[in-house]
Amino acid sequence: MGVFRIVLTPWRYKYILSGGNKGCFFCEYIKRPELDADNLVFYRGRYSFGVLNRYPYMWGHVMVAPYKHVGDLEELTDEELAGLLKEAYSVRRAVAEVARCDDILMGINVGRAAGAGVEAHLHIHIIPTCREIDPGTPPEALEDMLRRYRDELAKIWS
Repeated sequence: MGVFRIVLTPWRYKYILSGGNKGCFFCEYIKRPELDADNLVFYRGRYSFGVLNRYPYMWGHVMVAPYKHVGDLEELTDEELAGLLKEAYSVRRAVAEVARCDDILMGINVGRAAGAGVEAHLHIHIIPTCREIDPGTPPEALEDMLRRYRDELAKIWS
């Protein structure tokens, strides 16, 4: 049996206190490619796009979401599902390279009970597990680190 760890993430308080997402930020990001750098979007594929988690538990946490607004894998066509998974795995390889970490968690939270923060828009979490973020990191320093990481990931597809 594994050991549970408590990961202190004070920068998430801003997100928690805001009451979470109002509406679907994935759909907003899809409609506004000119804001990709500000929104931390680093990848746009045929079936999905990749975005950094602005309030990560672990360093390098990204999400891959389909363009189609669905809450479950069953709502995708076979082609969309295969495309999403193939693109997510390409993002996983890029994250491993840029984060310099081969230990990667990939997961999908379906429904609130499973921990989905955005229930209505399916997304795949890709989390390198090699490096935690120092809880003392000031929010502005974290934002700067995220932007540099986003730019490194974006270079892979440019």
